[in-house]
Amino acid sequence: MKYLPVLKENILLYSLLLLTAIFVYLAFLLGNHLSPDYLWLLIPGGMGAGLSYLEYRRLQRRKLVARLRAHWGTEELKKERDLQAVASLFEQAHKPDTALDDRTWQDLTMDAVFTRLDRTLTWPGMQTLYRLLRLPEIEDLDRLRRRGEAIAGFQREDKVRENVQVILSGMEGRIGSGLCTLLWNTPQIVPRHPLWLYRLMFVLALFSPLLLALSLRYSFVILLIFQINMYLHFKVQKEIKAHFEGVRSLRQLISISKKLSRVDADFLGELTAGVREAMEQVKSFRSLVRHVGVESTDPFTYMFQQYFTIFYLAEVRGFYRALGFIEENRAALQKLFLTVGEIDALQSAASYRASLDYFCEPEFTKGRGLELAEAYHPLLVEPVPNSIKISQRGILITGSNMSGKSTFLRTVGVNVLLGQSIATCPAKVYRGCPLRLMTSIGRADNIIEGRSYYLEEALSVLRIVEKVNEEMTTLVIFDELYRGTNSEERIFAARRVLEYLVRRNALVLTATHDLELTSLLEAEYTSFHFSERVGELGLEFDYKLKEGPATTKNAIALLRHLGYPAEITN
Repeated sequence: MKYLPVLKENILLYSLLLLTAIFVYLAFLLGNHLSPDYLWLLIPGGMGAGLSYLEYRRLQRRKLVARLRAHWGTEELKKERDLQAVASLFEQAHKPDTALDDRTWQDLTMDAVFTRLDRTLTWPGMQTLYRLLRLPEIEDLDRLRRRGEAIAGFQREDKVRENVQVILSGMEGRIGSGLCTLLWNTPQIVPRHPLWLYRLMFVLALFSPLLLALSLRYSFVILLIFQINMYLHFKVQKEIKAHFEGVRSLRQLISISKKLSRVDADFLGELTAGVREAMEQVKSFRSLVRHVGVESTDPFTYMFQQYFTIFYLAEVRGFYRALGFIEENRAALQKLFLTVGEIDALQSAASYRASLDYFCEPEFTKGRGLELAEAYHPLLVEPVPNSIKISQRGILITGSNMSGKSTFLRTVGVNVLLGQSIATCPAKVYRGCPLRLMTSIGRADNIIEGRSYYLEEALSVLRIVEKVNEEMTTLVIFDELYRGTNSEERIFAARRVLEYLVRRNALVLTATHDLELTSLLEAEYTSFHFSERVGELGLEFDYKLKEGPATTKNAIALLRHLGYPAEITN
């Protein structure tokens, strides 16, 4: 009974295969015993085979579409991710000065956010999505607007989206991580032998079968040429095989790009036009490398391909021609990679939007400031939304341990970053000017270089102080400035840094346990706080941001709740 649904789903395919087998069997049976005229039955048999293949393709597409629909809008798409390989495009391609630095990325736990957001179908898509997040738009807001329109188009037009997803699925997900290295940092491989030697041996192999027309005794010459070419093939393959995956994935990228260039969707107009423009220059690549890294699940087909590539040195010659082609067409290939990758990244962002409880697109203003309404952190299972407005005055947040200060800081940072990269904010309102984002939230000793908390913090803050300028508004987020030193110097240094930044072109949001700072900075900073109460179950938090400085403390209450001796807590 368990096979009944599968049988119903494939009934047409099985029927066509059965009819094909019947026609072929009757053709040979009757043709051999009655009349050769019955061999004409092979024609409907061939037609049945063709229809069977088309039906098989239709069923495979239907299964793929069903899987894509099941994944659409899910909370998270489970798949293997090598985040170091994912980041390689960002590390190798051009980075403007406004790129998000490593410290801010780590402070906002963006690896986890990226994992939740990533629903891409290709390596170029995954790497481009990561790069988009590391390069928030600050100057070209029109580009960000077009991204938002494309994401909304994927949400709105199901047929176009599924067509694009099916095309993107034509690129193997298990390969392709090294393609960006091939295009941006092509390995310098010096051929072991002169290239003319491979061409000469190819010509000899090509014309050697003609010797058999003279005499069969010349077959030893063909065997000799095969032996020489086999030696050259395996000698060279040891050095270049590691790069076959990149060549194969580039061939697949060009293959799916050809299909994407024919997608008719207004919201993808500029992107598909970019694909078509790049394809005009690189479409001949597929024919150059059709024998490089070829694989087949059919052992007989694979064996034939291997003998062919060895005898004619097809793989060796194709690989070196591919390197030359990449060198000559690098700009077009990079554009193709980034454009296809962006299409994949934007359909991923559309699926991410569908997984959120609610979101908004950012509204950009000319005046310096940032306003968030009902903003929440996208990684929390049951987030408590909060609102904030930052303009000329800085924001100082106080509150006890575990009350929600650090989470709120990250909520603001993640909203700004997602808003300026994929035009998607987990909030009901996002309104503000374009912002450079810099944070100092995390804490860690640098054991390798022997740096203390304080030194690491001092260097982290210095990098922010040096970047703040009048040309670009910077959103600066701090959590417990200079925690690694004594309270007197910590308060003094924190006060001076916060005064310095708020007087420059910076929006400053900082959390602190030092309540003294609320009075020392009351002329330039507005105070907010998170609070708690001690209930029957211990400390209870509502995680709601409130006006004014904190009025309660919970450090001793927490120790008492954990069971510390009364001699300590009284």
